[in-house]
Amino acid sequence: MKKVMKITYGGAELSKFFDSVTNIKRNIGSTWENSTEKLGNGVDFLYNSRGSKGISFDYVLKGIFFNDINHNKEQLASLVNTKEPIELIFEDEPNKVWLALPDGEQSFDLDSGTLNFLVPSGEAESVDTKVLNESNSGGELGTITHNADGSTKVIINNKGSLETFPKIKVTNVHENGYLGFVNPIGILELGKREEADGETVKESQILYTSDSDSDFSKLVDATGHINPQNPEHIETGGLLGYQKDGLRLITPSTDIQHTFKGGMKVINLPSDSNGEVGAENFYMWWNVWCHALTWGETGVIQILMTDSADKFIAGWGIVKTNTNTNKAHVKFWIGGNNPKEYKSIQFTANDGEAPKDNENNTSYNSKTGSADFVKKGASLGFYWKGSRQTINVPELEKVKVERVYIFMGDVINSKKYLGELSLRRLWFRKDYVSVWNDLPNRYQTGSVMELDMENGKLIKDGIAINNELVTGSKFFSFPPGESELDIYQSSWNTTPPQVEIEWKERYL
Repeated sequence: MKKVMKITYGGAELSKFFDSVTNIKRNIGSTWENSTEKLGNGVDFLYNSRGSKGISFDYVLKGIFFNDINHNKEQLASLVNTKEPIELIFEDEPNKVWLALPDGEQSFDLDSGTLNFLVPSGEAESVDTKVLNESNSGGELGTITHNADGSTKVIINNKGSLETFPKIKVTNVHENGYLGFVNPIGILELGKREEADGETVKESQILYTSDSDSDFSKLVDATGHINPQNPEHIETGGLLGYQKDGLRLITPSTDIQHTFKGGMKVINLPSDSNGEVGAENFYMWWNVWCHALTWGETGVIQILMTDSADKFIAGWGIVKTNTNTNKAHVKFWIGGNNPKEYKSIQFTANDGEAPKDNENNTSYNSKTGSADFVKKGASLGFYWKGSRQTINVPELEKVKVERVYIFMGDVINSKKYLGELSLRRLWFRKDYVSVWNDLPNRYQTGSVMELDMENGKLIKDGIAINNELVTGSKFFSFPPGESELDIYQSSWNTTPPQVEIEWKERYL
């Protein structure tokens, strides 16, 4: 039996309908168009551009009888009928995928024909993603070399025939205030190149992080404390504790008088390096997982801030009370002279799968979960999907955050508590502390920086930080072949970071 080259389109195998495939045309490169201007003799070249690419092949359909041939012809027509480019892969180049769509007349005569495809981009990319990291450094993809001064030299081997736009992940092994990425195509800088030392400066100080308190033992049971956001409807006599991945509700309590019942923990903000307690300027980051495993589960989680007298300042929470759907709400509350719910945003409490709409749980699923809050005097800001919802409360300008409460619970009469509701990480800092020390280190030990060169995005610990780009920075690519990328840190930081780079190879 003659072997027919395997050809797949959008994951479907076209070649299973063929007795033979011949005359495959994947010409060199794509189309090139030269723009010129007429001269007295000849032309003056202005510029050229690369266009689309055509791919075609001849085939003979399987089948002896006309009904078999016609059936296969109809099946083939159905598979290539697409309005958007999808993946076209040939067996002899299994690691190349062409995003193609049918183009022009698809000729057919008796039992044979020609399929014509258009690749709008004019290029293919690798099926697999190339990953260069500390583990495979020195192999075919390239090398990562850490220098004694804290800088890192990376040699990238891009085996494609076109430039590629990488994703770069840098994990800070030491506190750091600056990252510079330099290659022949461009320079991208984050933070501040130098930080003054030996003078009184304003700095940020981490007051608590669960990274060094993995079981949340520094958060104590809030016995005798009422819920500062809604004492009339929330009962706090239950128990929270570390389970599986973070802080979870263990016992909701037996109360039947309130709307919600649950448990609550509290932590008093430690003093800063000057021995002062409380923060007028305060930043808090956390990671939460909220997922209803079955239809109609309910539950509540709150992260609340108060002053020294336990007067409510602000709070964030997820509330799911609906037993008929999987809709939940993320809520932002503010205190001051007129306490109120500032925002309530609906989302679907799934794990980030369908439906693919604005309410899909892309913020608090098993793989994401990052959120934050910032108080800058009277300005209160809550993170939501790449931006911060901010409100100004003048009477809270000089009020200091002194306590943080964590409440988890359920609706009194609910019979199905949320299958996954946990606080997985938490840390907070005090900003603008006057100290005789270095300037604030923007990037703490363990923080992860992600640079997406194709889409122009910068992420730190799950939070968008494009605002930290140094003026003049340029997102860059890696040309074909070997190229060098140098990564620099603050001059005083001699501990190199961990580096991981991934990219798709692109081919003409």
